[in-house]
Amino acid sequence: MRIKVFHVLLLKLALKEVLLEKKIKIDTDEDKYNVKEVMDLRKGKNTFKYLIKWLNYSFKSNLWELVKNLKCLDLIMEFY
Repeated sequence: MRIKVFHVLLLKLALKEVLLEKKIKIDTDEDKYNVKEVMDLRKGKNTFKYLIKWLNYSFKSNLWELVKNLKCLDLIMEFY
């Protein structure tokens, strides 16, 4: 997953005459990021992170995720 980042100096003030849209649509499609496999475990001071292989994404997209962000208890148990 790529995150678009830009420098704050690239922001410009909107003109007063420009109406800004107040409705913001948030994509809540949870099926978009299904876990295919739990690949590794990393232990921190007070945290556990799992290396996650996402379904329908390449290995380049694997991420370390906090256990509290995951909803795949069955795959975590399968990892052990």
